[in-house]
Amino acid sequence: MYQLQLGQIGLFVFVGFALPAVGMVLLAWGLQLFLGYHRPSLTKNQPYECGMKPMQAAHVQFDIRYYLYALLFILFDIEIVFIVPWILATDEIGATAGWKWLGPVEMLVFLVILAFGLAYAWKKGALKWE
Repeated sequence: MYQLQLGQIGLFVFVGFALPAVGMVLLAWGLQLFLGYHRPSLTKNQPYECGMKPMQAAHVQFDIRYYLYALLFILFDIEIVFIVPWILATDEIGATAGWKWLGPVEMLVFLVILAFGLAYAWKKGALKWE
């Protein structure tokens, strides 16, 4: 009986969120298709350059080092999102089982793994720009 109610609630929530979202997307697409103004030309399809004629192709290849720096930044910056709450909850991690040392040891293992990752990136030359 209880599972049936949860199923009905889940179905109600799904229908309540999915159908209006899908319906609005389809409505907007249909209105744009029937009422939209479509007259593409060579000038309209050019990239906008602040009123000036484009000087080069719109698709410029970026150096792979930009992406590598971005990935390394995300990797080593997101660790703060995990470490700060973890530090605040360290007292309660092992308190239930009586292992007060468990929280700091887990954090040490995590930081050692991050240090090895940084050392590996450094050794491979991922942090050099030249």
